[in-house]
Amino acid sequence: MKKIITLTLILSMVLYSCNWDDFGDINVNPNASTTPKTSALLTNAMLSTGGMVTATTGALYTQMLANKQYTNEDNYLTVNFSQDGWFNGPLADLDKIIRLNTDDATKEKVILDGSNANQIAVAKIMQSLYYLFMTNRWGDLPYTEALQVADGLLKPAFDSQETIYNGCIQSLKDAVAMMDGGAAVKGDVLLGGDMARWKKFANTIRMIAAMRLSKVAPATAKAEFASAYADGIIALDNSQNVKYSYQKVQTYENPYYNSFTTGGRKDWVIADPLMSYLQADTYTSPHSGKKGLMNVAADPRLVKYANPIENTTDTYIGMPYGLTEAAAGAIPNSKVSFLGNAFRAQDTPGWLVTSAPVIFCLAEAALNGWIAGDPKALYEQGIQASLDFHGVGGGYATYITNSVVAYDPAKALEQILTQKWIALFPDGYEAWFEWRRTGFPVLSPAANAKNESGQIPRRHAYSTQEATLNVDNYKAALERQGFTKDDLDGRVWWDK
Repeated sequence: MKKIITLTLILSMVLYSCNWDDFGDINVNPNASTTPKTSALLTNAMLSTGGMVTATTGALYTQMLANKQYTNEDNYLTVNFSQDGWFNGPLADLDKIIRLNTDDATKEKVILDGSNANQIAVAKIMQSLYYLFMTNRWGDLPYTEALQVADGLLKPAFDSQETIYNGCIQSLKDAVAMMDGGAAVKGDVLLGGDMARWKKFANTIRMIAAMRLSKVAPATAKAEFASAYADGIIALDNSQNVKYSYQKVQTYENPYYNSFTTGGRKDWVIADPLMSYLQADTYTSPHSGKKGLMNVAADPRLVKYANPIENTTDTYIGMPYGLTEAAAGAIPNSKVSFLGNAFRAQDTPGWLVTSAPVIFCLAEAALNGWIAGDPKALYEQGIQASLDFHGVGGGYATYITNSVVAYDPAKALEQILTQKWIALFPDGYEAWFEWRRTGFPVLSPAANAKNESGQIPRRHAYSTQEATLNVDNYKAALERQGFTKDDLDGRVWWDK
């Protein structure tokens, strides 16, 4: 397990790195004080949330983005991804909050930062958010024993993904039930201590988690989805979207800004697969020959997602996906569309949950018969919400009439999931989780894939430290999941 390290050190490392996926390492150390403040612990634990949605690996896997210069990650070069920083960073901080608010010796001292029950509730919700994100990437993980290092347990057992999902869903319900109407938590940089919003956020996380079980545990998925929805989720008009607010200071700035501006690395371009969905039927990539979808007027979000190529105001060209570095280098920077300015300002937020993907989740549930509602109306509402979120809602009336976008009951699931993929941009990990669950949108693997199967990855391999420092539990986890090797190709429990 790695030591907690400072935010400044990690962000200085980002200047020399093409991606920033293991944001669990980004932590200062509020435990340095002999009397830790739970408000400081909470703020510190929340610093990792932005990286969950601005991480680049998922956006590469789902072909939202491509690398302009260093294409190894487009081609699945990295196999092992470290989960250690998540355990030693935000999860440890949240566990400390729960312990301090539970222990009779300390709970009266920390009540200045919010009622004990409310602090524990927020910590449990945040832990569930992180654990679900992690198990979606790696599969089985330490869970019930994961945070017992303070109790002397150095080699935690791995729990099944089913156990983790059941535990997180129950923890989210418990957290909502224990909120006591007392003093709101301090140090909350996500929701400002608004406990009513925390209830809705918890229910929304639970509803999304339930949908992830649609194939592997449909009865549980249906029941938990309907229950979470009935208990109250975020508003569907973009007024209660949840974000991590990056700041106009170098230490806490948006990592895309850091890459493009501070780091001087113009890496991130719109990948051809996404560009073909955003462009009109007049689009043909001069690099790959990729054509836009026939009869689809240009998506109003195009002008937000991408910048026009140099010296033009309305020409957008995607980057062929999965090129070798030599082939990518042969394409001039001036001939491809880079990530839109709207996503790479110094203080562009990292959006954890927004209305449109939630509405598409409801549309799928209505299609499944899990909740009452008209799938078509919800599908169209989701598109409108996404366009409104990006300030281009006026283009809805034209966009929705095109043949590929207009709701077709025979293609409803594919349409819902494809529009969800577009609306999630640039939250690649959530899009990757949904692509693995459903197969939509239809994507082809990189032509120069470096993983053994040559297919789009289905999971991340564990940290190499697990194989050396926790070997017995590591081997048991691989065997339980049916993996003959620890690689990118095994399917996790819910990915059937």
